[in-house]
Amino acid sequence: MDAKRRETYRTLHEIRLRKEVVLSEIRRDNERMNILWKDLFRKPKPQKKGFTLSTVMTTGAGLADGFMLAWKLYRKFKK
Repeated sequence: MDAKRRETYRTLHEIRLRKEVVLSEIRRDNERMNILWKDLFRKPKPQKKGFTLSTVMTTGAGLADGFMLAWKLYRKFKK
C-alpha cells in the first residue's frame, strides 16, 4: 500500500466496520466467481429440433452430392 491510500483506524469499532466491508466484498466477489465458473462448464442449451432453412439446405446439398456420386459410379461401372 502506498502512503496516500493507507487508512488509519482509531478505534476497534472502525476496524470491525472495515472488516465487515471487506468481508462483504469478498463474499460478493466469490459469488460472482462461482457464477462465472459454473457458466464456463455448463453445457449449451440444445437448439430446437425441426425444419429450419439451414437444415433443409444442408440436407438437400448432402442428398444432391450423394446422388451425383452414385450417378458417376453407376456410369463408370455400368460397362
